[in-house]
Amino acid sequence: MELDLFDYKFDEKLIAKYPLKNRDEARLLAVDVKNFKMEHRKFYDIKDYIDKNDVVVVNNSFVKKARIFGRRLTGGKVEIFITEFPFKISFPLRLNALLKSHKTIKEGEEILITEENQGNENRGDKTCVKLNAGLNSAKYDDYIKVIVLKNHGNGNYDILINKKEDGDFIFNKCAEIPLPPYLKRQAKEIDETYYQTIYADDSSGFSVAAPTAGLHFTDNLINKINGKGGIFAEVSLNIGLGTFMPVREKDIRKHNIHQETYTISEKTARLINKTLESNNKIIITGTSSVRCLESCMDNSGILIPAEKSTSLYIYPGYKFKINKKSYNKLSSAKIISIYYDLRLNRHR
Repeated sequence: MELDLFDYKFDEKLIAKYPLKNRDEARLLAVDVKNFKMEHRKFYDIKDYIDKNDVVVVNNSFVKKARIFGRRLTGGKVEIFITEFPFKISFPLRLNALLKSHKTIKEGEEILITEENQGNENRGDKTCVKLNAGLNSAKYDDYIKVIVLKNHGNGNYDILINKKEDGDFIFNKCAEIPLPPYLKRQAKEIDETYYQTIYADDSSGFSVAAPTAGLHFTDNLINKINGKGGIFAEVSLNIGLGTFMPVREKDIRKHNIHQETYTISEKTARLINKTLESNNKIIITGTSSVRCLESCMDNSGILIPAEKSTSLYIYPGYKFKINKKSYNKLSSAKIISIYYDLRLNRHR
């Protein structure tokens, strides 16, 4: 299957650089696959497609600030991008990260965490310091440090944050939300709210990118869907750096898909299995939720609760394990529409 088949002309000016104030007023493209019809709607209109006892599946993984700036002891700049987080964070905390610096970083180095992009240098009782050149030895003990452990090659390292107070300070004060590269802008304070689903749960695991298909749900919209008898079911798939990685193989089937961890609870599995039996609709919010469900579905079409990792690769021709008509119809229509909305929302 040739990569060129997926090329299409696209005006980058149509990419919304900033979110709408009211999330649910974003555009929605509703696709009737059976009748080959399309409607341009608003996202809040999604409630019109949901009836009593239909289930809306959402990914409640919490976006953790994953981009951190630092300096080497020589003063050289370092950008740290955490590629994945464990389900539960404890210290000392070992993480995998991409490190970007002018020269190769050595195993055993200490990176001093600095504030490169903020106006204020003083943050609480600690300091994110702008180093002009070299280390100010008089302040060495005041610096927050990340230790470089192992070099895996190609900028991929294991790093260590020793203490909880250091980790809390880094992620609460110095780290940034890792925005998608196609936005081509620096993260701002507003992104800490808007680049997070309203149902995100930091006890369910951490992602380095938002499950973007669900960004447009609001409390008001969820209440209206619940008022119609619709039911929300939560799964958790922790999105990793691989979601940003382009497909470079000419034959897409040769692409090395990334691995991600996920959790489906017994409660969610029981609800979805019951819905399949009753032939009510299942609306899956985004490709991460689809990947999660398909990874836990057995060959008989039963969803099994689990806490595992998946390397499932879904591309045209994939045979979905859930073979109910309700799933096939709605997954293709609603996932495409919600994904479209994120990228083509400039002219509102």
